[in-house]
Amino acid sequence: MTNKYIVLYCVVNYPKGVFLAQTKVARTIYIKGEQVEALKRLSEKTKVPQSVYVREALDMLLEKYSDQLKFDFEGYLKG
Repeated sequence: MTNKYIVLYCVVNYPKGVFLAQTKVARTIYIKGEQVEALKRLSEKTKVPQSVYVREALDMLLEKYSDQLKFDFEGYLKG
């Protein structure tokens, strides 16, 4: 069985005049097709955008490895 990857490209459009505390940057990542389908189903069921789940997962990963990154992740999130 070969692993097939699908490109997930997220761009968030905000209404005119909306001020964001943190700037979001579009990134292209490669994830497994099964992950894309699971993320899509979760998003459809909960009505939470897929990008929110991806950012949450990245925050959890960065927190997990914050000792290796040599910075206080909690302080980073607070700005």
